[in-house]
Amino acid sequence: MDLITNQKINKAFSLLKTENYSELIKLIDELKNEKKTKIVSLFLMGILNIKKNEPYLAKKNFYKILEKKKDHLEANLNLGLIFFNEKNYDRAEFYFDNVINLNYNQIDAQYHKGLIFLYTKRYDEAKKSLEMCEKLNNQFYQTFLALGHVYRETKKFNKAIQYYNKFLEKYPNDTTSKFNLAWSYFAISDFKKAFKFYEYRSNKIKLRPNSIEVKNKFNPIEWSGENINNKKILIISEQGLGDNIQFFRYLYTIKENYDSEIIFYTKKNLKYLFKDTPFKVVSELDEIKNVDYYQHLLSLPGIFFEKNIQIQKCINYINIDKKNNLKWKLRLKKYGKPIIALNWQGSQEYLYDTERSIELSNFRNIIKNKKFKFISLQKNYGSNQIDRFNLTDLITDFSSEIDLGNNSFEDTIEILTNIDLLITADTAIAHLAGTLNVKTLLMLAFNHDWRWYLETEKISFYSSVKIIQQNSSKNWESVMENINDELKKIN
Repeated sequence: MDLITNQKINKAFSLLKTENYSELIKLIDELKNEKKTKIVSLFLMGILNIKKNEPYLAKKNFYKILEKKKDHLEANLNLGLIFFNEKNYDRAEFYFDNVINLNYNQIDAQYHKGLIFLYTKRYDEAKKSLEMCEKLNNQFYQTFLALGHVYRETKKFNKAIQYYNKFLEKYPNDTTSKFNLAWSYFAISDFKKAFKFYEYRSNKIKLRPNSIEVKNKFNPIEWSGENINNKKILIISEQGLGDNIQFFRYLYTIKENYDSEIIFYTKKNLKYLFKDTPFKVVSELDEIKNVDYYQHLLSLPGIFFEKNIQIQKCINYINIDKKNNLKWKLRLKKYGKPIIALNWQGSQEYLYDTERSIELSNFRNIIKNKKFKFISLQKNYGSNQIDRFNLTDLITDFSSEIDLGNNSFEDTIEILTNIDLLITADTAIAHLAGTLNVKTLLMLAFNHDWRWYLETEKISFYSSVKIIQQNSSKNWESVMENINDELKKIN
């Protein structure tokens, strides 16, 4: 190309960099009218479309380039990136493969292909692509974060820790790697470090409205374990229902150690669970005049582990409603068989729900056992699987009858205290049953939630809960075999 044309192209890229889009469009119009600069004009327009969040138009321009020049590396790469961002991983992989065939050392394509393998749980392939990135450029730090995830997912936790720490050398304030370090340290039973890094969970780092409201209204001191005798402390509810049920026990730990007024700030529908405890439970801050200290609920285990090197034992703080309990007792007694309740689906809002939840179809052989009466405690999403898998003759669905009021689990509590066994995925109901001391089989994924790595011979959250874990990723068959063995033990 002649000097003037090169100057125009260089100016176009400079305008793109400085986001002077109006002048850039004028220059692109000039370039597209010349045959020798047609492709570069299409490329510039495609990049401009990306910057203006117009992926459909960007793809059209990159497709036009490939019609003219099939081996255009940057067009293939950008199409791959667009499809990757749209989570269309099959199409993205196709274009990244095109790039790698043109230039095996193209690190962006190798890296994003590694991410595709990670997100689609093809961990061996992810490791191969990401290790190639590390060889190509050992300063490409995003590779270290991704490799940390690969090793954490495959339960090679010491390697995961190694790569998360390498990433933190470059980005010491990154909270994603710190939280995943917590998970990895829990898994290798280095609980002191685990609790330290667990303070970087998103619910605490990215303050929720209720936390901001507390700080603005009372300007309290964040409690970190100091003496709070004769002081007032507010504990802020956080995360899911199960988290609140499980870790509420730590309010009793505060009570045992300090002569202080303890207030629990939670959602209105959860107050019912804690109504018979020796603490003030509020859902509105107007119910409180002043507060000296505050802390988030899930920070309490770490504070007390630092002090005592132990986990607070389970405390059954939930009292039954005698009238409602009798109603369900009589209802279930009519079946004349041992009652087994099932719960297989957690909240879809949880990041790892696809790992912990189980399709009801996996239970088909179990619920054919006529020795038992099977009932469902599944509510909302998931309960439709009873009809979907044609299991209405084998399991009784209570979803349209239970917990219809404003109080969470008001019927589920009474049912749990009148059954012989609960079989459940890792949901809030597992924590509810454990707190109520109900005999429970808890089904866990191969690489389960961080909290269950705290379970050791010396530490147990719930004495009535027996954990049955996958022996390999996605393998629920082995879990069902173990459950069948457990059912044989019931007289």
